Amino acid sequence: MKAKLGYFLGLPAWAFPGWSGSYFPEGGSSLAHYASVFNTVEGNTTFYRVPDEASVARWQQAVAGSDFRFSFKLPRSVTHERRPDWIALSTFLRVLEPLGDHLGPFLVQCPATLGPMELAVLERLFVALPADFRYVLEVRHPEFFYCPQLLEPLLERTGAGRVMFDSRPIYNEDIRHPEVLAARHKKPDVPLLDTVYNGLVYARVVLHPDQNLNTPYVDEWLQRCSDYLSAGFTVYFMMHCPNNQHCPEFAATFHDALRGKVADLPGLPAWPMPQQSSLF
Repeated sequence: MKAKLGYFLGLPAWAFPGWSGSYFPEGGSSLAHYASVFNTVEGNTTFYRVPDEASVARWQQAVAGSDFRFSFKLPRSVTHERRPDWIALSTFLRVLEPLGDHLGPFLVQCPATLGPMELAVLERLFVALPADFRYVLEVRHPEFFYCPQLLEPLLERTGAGRVMFDSRPIYNEDIRHPEVLAARHKKPDVPLLDTVYNGLVYARVVLHPDQNLNTPYVDEWLQRCSDYLSAGFTVYFMMHCPNNQHCPEFAATFHDALRGKVADLPGLPAWPMPQQSSLF
């Protein structure tokens, strides 16, 4: 999908076992198959390990000629340690730099233990980050939600965005679903703040496996995204679900509905694999 109006739609990964043979062909480049439909992705694996140069070269080849954007998560050795591993950060950025224009905002995800008393830790981290990239900050400490202004000086100085994390569907709706029970141990229950900083919207939305329960939340996001795009903001919308199997179809449904609100927004390209009228 070409990035029209500064709108990027993606999932938390470009490969998942249930997608092969269902949405995307088996064999070949999983990333190339994925990028034929979506124009961004969260690179969550980089939280655990820095990729090697050969992998990055393959990724570059898979998205060559497109306006695809990767949004890689900074390594946990940088964001989750009181003494960040600056060597790991340098290696991480050096290895990914060949992706060039395919690099979207880097995701700086902080642990829930990092609160206002540790703002100096965040300050040091952003001083170490090169200014020629864009970043989005995700915090999980409650005080940053009750007093969002605590982060505003940092965001203003760095030009970073703040992640809009929405896990309401898995906390407000039917929690008896086994996939939801498992997800609640991993996904934080934090208030949704939808203030836009520095013209960059980065939404991470966790939907319920039962699509019928998502309607009020999806409707809210459709209106928000329409308003954001009308205001000229760049929008990254990352569709999550307790079971990644559902993510492609949920994202496609969202996009189709958004086309009814945003003029000139093209449809998603066809799935590489033919689809039945209903997949689940």
